[in-house]
Amino acid sequence: MQTIRINWRTGGRTVLAIIIGVTCLRVWLGPITITKPASAQIPDSGKQRFQILKEAKQTNQLLREIKQLLQSHTFKVHVTGTDKPGADN
Repeated sequence: MQTIRINWRTGGRTVLAIIIGVTCLRVWLGPITITKPASAQIPDSGKQRFQILKEAKQTNQLLREIKQLLQSHTFKVHVTGTDKPGADN
């Protein structure tokens, strides 16, 4: 029966050569991706400005309606004190 001796230096060099080979292959081929890369959506600045103007016009219309309501009606307001004596404010 023959005994096979493994030279640790040769085995270590072989493992190191394999690791270096795999690393070179990975660098040459580039990263391996399993999932599809994400693609960013380019914002449409003109559409965003139009939307901001539309919302500003809606806000101004609501404020005009509130102003008209406050100017044309009489409201009774009852004010009660919320500060209690001895309360720390």
